[in-house]
Amino acid sequence: MKRQCALFPVGILAALLAATCAEAAKPAWQTKLEESLTGGYEPSKISLDATRITKPGALLVIRKENVAADIAGSLSLWKNKVVDGKVQQGSGNAYVFKPGEKVYVRRLFVTDTEVQFMLVSAEMYDVNVRGTTQRTRYQSNLYFEFPKGTLEGMDAEAVKKVIDGVLATEATVNTVKTATVELGQTPEQVEAALGKPDTVVKLGAKMTYVYKTMKVIFQDGKVADVQ
Repeated sequence: MKRQCALFPVGILAALLAATCAEAAKPAWQTKLEESLTGGYEPSKISLDATRITKPGALLVIRKENVAADIAGSLSLWKNKVVDGKVQQGSGNAYVFKPGEKVYVRRLFVTDTEVQFMLVSAEMYDVNVRGTTQRTRYQSNLYFEFPKGTLEGMDAEAVKKVIDGVLATEATVNTVKTATVELGQTPEQVEAALGKPDTVVKLGAKMTYVYKTMKVIFQDGKVADVQ
């Protein structure tokens, strides 16, 4: 008999119930991938209202802007989608995590097209609720989207590389090498260090790679200046 579950619109509890229901008919590859990923992102034990961390698990660092969250215990859960390394918010009002802020994993689960994190802020915040200041946390959902059929052929390490650009353990963040750009480097060497530029400006023998924090100027195919 197929297992059926009733879902209720009660924020974090509803999301937990939804995850439990989804597991009832989960394919073997999803279960295996979920177990492997959970081993690397150990969930914490957290009170139902998400204000108390009763057993801390992995502490993760937010690495990209635009990850929105709701007050812990609220009836809504903010859904952030990560597509091609970019975070896309839903609509409405919310707190937005700054890169460098830390979160605990409440739950991780895998679907046929997504790796989903239920997150709770490591820090407590003073929040004004109906005219009263309360000390609480923020909660958020972060969904990493993959083209249909892609996840089934990926192992946990390959999926982790995608996740690490947005959400990573402190150990991963601390082992990232400092990107270095030197005079005489080729465009390929610069891209290996800094990634693809946001904009490329070509003016004859002069070419400029424009990044958010710098400009790399090439002359005759070699780095001539950095601004």
